[in-house]
Amino acid sequence: MSVKLKAVVEVSMMSVAFFTLAWCLESLQGVGYGFYSKAAMIFLGLLGIALHKKPREYGLIPKNLSFSLKWSLYTVFLFIPPSIFVVSISLVTKSLNLFKPAALIGLLVWFFVFTGFAEELFFRGYVQSRLNEVFSKKYKSILGVEYEWSQGTLITGLLFFGLPHILSAVNPLTGRLTFGLSTIVTVFFACFLGVILGVLREKTGDILLPTVLHGLTDFTIFGIGRFVGLTLSNAAVAVSFFLFFALAFEKILKENI
Repeated sequence: MSVKLKAVVEVSMMSVAFFTLAWCLESLQGVGYGFYSKAAMIFLGLLGIALHKKPREYGLIPKNLSFSLKWSLYTVFLFIPPSIFVVSISLVTKSLNLFKPAALIGLLVWFFVFTGFAEELFFRGYVQSRLNEVFSKKYKSILGVEYEWSQGTLITGLLFFGLPHILSAVNPLTGRLTFGLSTIVTVFFACFLGVILGVLREKTGDILLPTVLHGLTDFTIFGIGRFVGLTLSNAAVAVSFFLFFALAFEKILKENI
């Protein structure tokens, strides 16, 4: 077996293990299974990294903590104004769903720890790092920015992170099938975001910034969306990403670490 095929089989088995376990948990637990499935994803990610005994190379230990922290905080500040704006619109139009602070804290923990961290640990920490060991072909730019990044990052973002989002619409064990236009849009966005997160993972050498950007994205869409509606929350994310690519993305890739 070639080294490339061996790596693909390895990460594929881990991915299949996660989705199978998630389907089983949903069929047994019903509502609330997500906590257990994300905990399983964290376990599988740590297991995969432990098998290779390279915590630094697999993104668990920052290459430059101050660099990652600086750009993570910068990204947070870019997301705040659009979110405040859409909440203000909801207040003015009296369409804001009232919430308790405890609920907001719970959503922050869920989207940053059990979505952002769990998925970045597994996909960018384990899967991408493993594939980049064998898929070493380099690309010279990303979105018009000169930056050398790896083929394994592209494969991870598209085939292991983006496209599998379609599986969130189905569960063969329960017969659930909710495939629709929103699923297609989600898959396309996940493919794009998966590659961007992967490039940021390559640049920073760790999963901190990808985790923050991932958590911000999901929290803004689905967390804030609970209170202002998905139309406004998606608009907030669109503006936030415009600001990120206009003000931060190229600077991050160009700055020396």
